[in-house]
Amino acid sequence: MWNLLTKIAGANTPELDQAQDLAQQNLQTEPPATIKSGLARVEPVGSVAVATFTVTHLSREQGAESLTELLDGLMNMGASHLILDIQNVQYMDSACLGSLVAALNRMAASGGQIALVNTATSVQDLFRMTRLDRVFPICKDVMSALKKLGQLPDEPLG
Repeated sequence: MWNLLTKIAGANTPELDQAQDLAQQNLQTEPPATIKSGLARVEPVGSVAVATFTVTHLSREQGAESLTELLDGLMNMGASHLILDIQNVQYMDSACLGSLVAALNRMAASGGQIALVNTATSVQDLFRMTRLDRVFPICKDVMSALKKLGQLPDEPLG
């Protein structure tokens, strides 16, 4: 199962304890709805859908249509924001970039955002070259993305 705090395991701070409590409260008690896609595992964190990609290549031939279906399915299920954990993706082409931009436009119409996390250097370079790093928040881990999307408070609760 996906762990919200995977990237900062071992840290022991009040903020971490607060985030763990909040994540536990936000996780649905029912198993997450499954999307028919061989691209990613999806876990809900409150109203945010976190998709952890299991493929290494996203291209027109290897998943652009499936990527569009996955993103549309998540939005149709009511996700207010999407976090795409692309730690396994080493290559992405322009067809997939187009799918991401189209999904972002649809999501933005309802006030949502799409954040990317754990990007490989090659994928990060692609987003910089196309200047899409100015449009998609690129974060180091899921916790940072949740904070960037306004889904975690900046100050400890209490």
